Amino acid sequence: MSEDIIKPIDVMTNDELISVLTVKKENYNDDYRTKVADELTKRGVNLEEKFKIVRYKLNLQDIKEIDVAEVIEKISLLNNPFDVIYFINYMNEHFAIQKNESVYVIHHHCLKSGFSSFFLEEEAELKSSLQNFLTNNSWLQEETEVIEHWETFAESTSSDYILRLAHLMNESDIAYCANSVQMVRFNSFKSPYSIVLPVEELPEANKVLEKLDEIKDSLHKKLEEAESKEDVDLQLELLIKLESVTPEDSLVYYNKAQLLDEKGDYQNASDALIESFNIEMSNGAVDDIEDIENYLVSILDKIENKLNSLHCLATIFAFKGDVENSYGYYKKIIDLDENDAMAHLHLGHHYYSHTEDDNRVKIHFNKYIELEPESEERESIEEILNNL
Repeated sequence: MSEDIIKPIDVMTNDELISVLTVKKENYNDDYRTKVADELTKRGVNLEEKFKIVRYKLNLQDIKEIDVAEVIEKISLLNNPFDVIYFINYMNEHFAIQKNESVYVIHHHCLKSGFSSFFLEEEAELKSSLQNFLTNNSWLQEETEVIEHWETFAESTSSDYILRLAHLMNESDIAYCANSVQMVRFNSFKSPYSIVLPVEELPEANKVLEKLDEIKDSLHKKLEEAESKEDVDLQLELLIKLESVTPEDSLVYYNKAQLLDEKGDYQNASDALIESFNIEMSNGAVDDIEDIENYLVSILDKIENKLNSLHCLATIFAFKGDVENSYGYYKKIIDLDENDAMAHLHLGHHYYSHTEDDNRVKIHFNKYIELEPESEERESIEEILNNL
């Protein structure tokens, strides 16, 4: 019998009693478990009813409740490697599932022991583990190998790039986990998307990068041929494919912008040009910044969604040190969308640094905090507000 029995049965909580009959049942003898079951019966607690309703959520959706019989059906909601289904048992432990082409990736979390992750190949194994987990029984099979050490194989701001890598890894039968904001198991990387691997998979995974280089070279050759034939549509098709192979290549987006402009597709042209600008900005240097500025200004009246262009123009003028014009574009953004958090943040800083208008500082900073209550900027902003 367990040594941690410190309270009489009649003063134990329902959850403590239930754990004796489920997750901790191996620690107690038959006589003690019988007394616990009698106490639950006396309290009107029916275990079968407790475990009949299951909590779950898909990705970032709100938590929902379903009948335990419907659990396995929900696995079909996993459409790509980023998708995650979370199941939550009566003890508030999480059982998260992702699906690669030939393997399920399982992540377990509880407050006491933290995270653990492993792979399951068969749906039958998954079903057995999941059902035992949801009924608070022993669910981790003895032969299951928990992954002790994960390594980041690739990370990017581009989901398409990570999905392209994932596809190649499926072809090579490499077990991996695709990480995004939807997966709380790995959410501390500098980029929003990544692939993490067990350490032993890294040598084989590196061969995938060689395949990706071959794909890139092939696409560039086809692009040269399309350029020589002045086939604009084919060039665009190939550039879109290159985006998922070389997402950090600003020239891909710049060339795409030029071709879209030729076709009169100004909205997508401006979006591609802005992406090119953002990549160059992240690398610390921007070529042809005046050309980008002039183009975006010239097509503002030709596009419906102006917010991206206005944000980019505000950034360009701030980069050039033209505070007044940058501030003016942020005001235009607020005129179009009063709930644009970043515009409020920048305007708050502008009024705080360049004016004595404390009221406007408060308006914009308070609005930003309202819109982004979990922001890392919140503490520094509240300090400013407290000192006004």
